[in-house]
Amino acid sequence: MKRLTLLLLFVGSSAWAAAQQAGSVAAPAQTLPVCRLDAQDPTRLAVEPCATAPPIVPRRAVPQVIGRMPAMQAPPPVLRPQTMPPATHAPVPGAPLPVNSCDSGGCRDASGMRHDGGVGNATLDAKGRVCHRNGAFLQCF
Repeated sequence: MKRLTLLLLFVGSSAWAAAQQAGSVAAPAQTLPVCRLDAQDPTRLAVEPCATAPPIVPRRAVPQVIGRMPAMQAPPPVLRPQTMPPATHAPVPGAPLPVNSCDSGGCRDASGMRHDGGVGNATLDAKGRVCHRNGAFLQCF
């Protein structure tokens, strides 16, 4: 339906342009009626040729305002207290230990030391170090 209406509008406007070039249309000072659909047949225009409807509210010019970016300020200095101890190195992990047996509470390594079970694959040895179980091996940090 929309395609047919648009096609009719296009055909009507091109016919009007051809007639204007031929000189059969009055001077451009004459205004054309506003395009409307025919009440009896909504696929046709009521009057041909016609002009598009004027805007409902006239547009007003508004100046475009482009503000400047604010000047960048230097970030405040980072104050570090002098009482902080120097950075320490992370503990060096030990060599992986083979696991002999595991039960619901933890595992025992090849030397017989008990590693109490934690969350997931993490366990704790007798010294309180965190050990990670990877298959048949434990590595303590």
